[in-house]
Amino acid sequence: MQNQTVKDPPANGKGRKLNDLSQKEKSQTVKAFWNEQWKKVDFGGPTKNCDYYISNFGRIKSIDKVTKRERLLNGAKARGGLIMLNQKLKDNSTGIVYIHRFVAENFLEKPSDEEDFILHVDYDKSNNKVVNLRWATEEEWKAYQKTNPHHKGRPARTKNYKLTETQVRLMKKMLLRGKTKRKIIARKFGVSENCAYKIEKGIRWGHIEVDVDDED
Repeated sequence: MQNQTVKDPPANGKGRKLNDLSQKEKSQTVKAFWNEQWKKVDFGGPTKNCDYYISNFGRIKSIDKVTKRERLLNGAKARGGLIMLNQKLKDNSTGIVYIHRFVAENFLEKPSDEEDFILHVDYDKSNNKVVNLRWATEEEWKAYQKTNPHHKGRPARTKNYKLTETQVRLMKKMLLRGKTKRKIIARKFGVSENCAYKIEKGIRWGHIEVDVDDED
């Protein structure tokens, strides 16, 4: 009797297994520019289907965890024109990263602790190449805003203008626990989501440190 070849059953309803993905699907990658470097984004928790990377050119790409297929992403424009990347995490919370800050923190040396602000040299907030970014002090940022052709001259709010130290400690604990969305926490304390982000990252009220296990 002749030997019969037994075919493997389909791995899914579509009738093909992961190993049968076409070479094009498995090898599709984003073509890098000369001297372009990529760093993986840490949202503070695992993402669902893709890993995300940002380069020193300010470009964003996703890599599918299964197929390894890469795609370029545009990001989202926040109020004020800054570009950000926001993704749903496995625990259904939302991770947010501002592209200019990620690029500066990962590819641009910070001269001193006093330089917490990041300036776009050409005033274009969508141009997040590392060569277009510069660390600055608060005084330098204020001077920069006066020469910014896109700045509407709104009166600047004083630093930490709404919150007390006790409120900041409570907010930091809530942000650290990660059980409540940043947007909801910001609304609870009467500040913008961007303000809550800066407090979470230590850009504002950085001298206040909290432990999530401390009593409120």
